[in-house]
Amino acid sequence: MTEEKQIFIVEDNEKNMELFKAVLGTIPNLNILTSITGKEGLQSIASNNIDVIILDIQLPDMSGIDICKEIRKLEKYKKTPIMAVTSFAMKGDKERILNSGFNDYISKPLQIKEFRELVIKYLE
Repeated sequence: MTEEKQIFIVEDNEKNMELFKAVLGTIPNLNILTSITGKEGLQSIASNNIDVIILDIQLPDMSGIDICKEIRKLEKYKKTPIMAVTSFAMKGDKERILNSGFNDYISKPLQIKEFRELVIKYLE
């Protein structure tokens, strides 16, 4: 990965956001953009060119699932990798989330190595 890539994270939990930024900050040529609200995140994503999107499912203003559905309506984001990061880990949650337009699903607490490798895979 030599050209700079953009990743966008929508996460309302400060500690989780710090962790994501710390882990992703170790990936070269990666510009990390963030938002703590769904509506703001959606606007920023729509007005930028993002290579990978990471969405928390439980947000205060709108769910990550709703954000994903809105992003998928935009022509430039039909094929962009979108990852759900969530504490929803009950039977059926993963399928429900993946069926709503996400490419992948990562449960919290985060498995750092697995998370980093997955992001790198999608950036390539």
